[in-house]
Amino acid sequence: MSKGESNQDDQESSVRSRPQNNDGTASESDQPSHQDTTEQSRPQNDDGTPSESDQPFRDEDSDDLESQEREGLLKSDDTIQNADKIWRGEEQINQARKLLYLSHMFDQFSEGTWQFCIILFLAAFSNYESLVLVSTYGLCSGLLVCYFGPQLGRFIDGADRLFTARLFIGLQSSAVLLATTCCYMLLAANEKPFHFSDESEDDSNNNSSYGVPTDAKSIFLLVGVHLLGAIAQVLDNGFTVAIERDWIVVMSQYIMFSSEEEAENLQRQKEWLSETNVVLKQIDLSCKILAPAVAGFVVAGWDGGGENHNASDLKSAALFVGCLCAVALVVEYVCSTKIFYVVHTLQIKPLPVASAESSNSGSNGTKCGIFTLQGGMKVFMSQEVSWAGISLSFLYSNVFTFGAIMTAYLVWRGMALEQIGIWRGVSAALGLAGTVVYKFLSTRMDLVSSGMLSVTFQFCCLSLCYASLFVADLNTSSVMLIAGVCSSRIGLWVFDISVTQLMQLNVADDVRGEVGGVQSSLNSFFFLLSFGLGILLPDPASFHVYASIGYIFVA
Repeated sequence: MSKGESNQDDQESSVRSRPQNNDGTASESDQPSHQDTTEQSRPQNDDGTPSESDQPFRDEDSDDLESQEREGLLKSDDTIQNADKIWRGEEQINQARKLLYLSHMFDQFSEGTWQFCIILFLAAFSNYESLVLVSTYGLCSGLLVCYFGPQLGRFIDGADRLFTARLFIGLQSSAVLLATTCCYMLLAANEKPFHFSDESEDDSNNNSSYGVPTDAKSIFLLVGVHLLGAIAQVLDNGFTVAIERDWIVVMSQYIMFSSEEEAENLQRQKEWLSETNVVLKQIDLSCKILAPAVAGFVVAGWDGGGENHNASDLKSAALFVGCLCAVALVVEYVCSTKIFYVVHTLQIKPLPVASAESSNSGSNGTKCGIFTLQGGMKVFMSQEVSWAGISLSFLYSNVFTFGAIMTAYLVWRGMALEQIGIWRGVSAALGLAGTVVYKFLSTRMDLVSSGMLSVTFQFCCLSLCYASLFVADLNTSSVMLIAGVCSSRIGLWVFDISVTQLMQLNVADDVRGEVGGVQSSLNSFFFLLSFGLGILLPDPASFHVYASIGYIFVA
């Protein structure tokens, strides 16, 4: 046998001697291997796979790194999703806020135009011979606001938000439209020219007293104007409370913040509220300037331009006010509806538990010093920020403003009407500057510090005004008075916004309306107090008496 054949026989015999599976293939233990022989002796599971303890070696640090990478990818996905939600939430809330600004602008402009024109109408009804109708209208409106404020607040807390807004808008606009209709009928019934006369005329054949018509039809229409105008004022205050004390707070809570830190979220909410409150106050003050000016131009446009003023001229102004009110009704209705459905949290209404408890225990009352508080005042005083609200209401008794009383006093002192108008505009402009000052302060100090600083500044300005009353030189006294009044508006509006935001952040959800209603009532009460003092002391020479009372309240 050759050597090659011998080697072939040896290989075949060695192959035949290897263990084989049933299918004739070489067993796994006899398969060629490139690993170390120790690997063949590793223990195996029942299915033939290497046991967990015998898996190929893996570095624990490498496992941790891969785990961290996977967690990082998941967190990255969550961050992207959260960022998308935040972007969509901010986009929605910004859209809702723009609608809020638009609605507020139409509301304040139409209200300012109406309040200016109603004074002209009431003065015209008395042939410009008496201010009795103007005074009775202001007194009626103030008393109704003072009385019905807490009731409207409780209604706001318990009713659906959209229903409440629509109800206030609809009833207020209807009241103004009916009041302008009564004014139109009164003006149409009195077509004679209105003029000032130094000579007394024989009124024996006229059904009037101090120029006020006393026939049955005129009295009925005048009562209608007073009641409807006062109701419109009450409903406007209720709508303002609902929007500024409730809707805005819910809108600020709707924003989805990226941070999980509660302190940072609260800071973001404060910043959003500050910006919104500032813009709303700027719209409010701007409308108080522009609305009377526009209404004045409208009245002058239909006026004949002579010394005599015909009632038919004001009839056209009444129609203008009615049309403007109708337009504002549509805009406010549409904007409120869109805001309600864009900000979904507005559809969630908390149960007025605290309000219900206060109503059930109202018979017992709550002691506050020597007084026993009942109902809404009890709820108001239970708030941590109640004294800040009372401080704000005290400022409404101040007569160092370009209001009716101080205007009459300046005219009595001999200041020209055009000068009064100019300084009133300057005062309003500085009031707008106050909103900018508040925005500056809100980024550098807390709300309490901003409020304390602003009210201290206002008190210093009013001290200058008060000192001017005892200066003998008329020119020096006038300069001190005007400078103090104009400058004080900065402190006033900074304090006003500070207190408003403190209440937005610290009043419980279920009593926001009631607390806001009581605040509105307190503001109206102290505002009426100044007029009451003016009635008791009608002589302009007594201006320093009720100026002193208002100054003490501010202090």
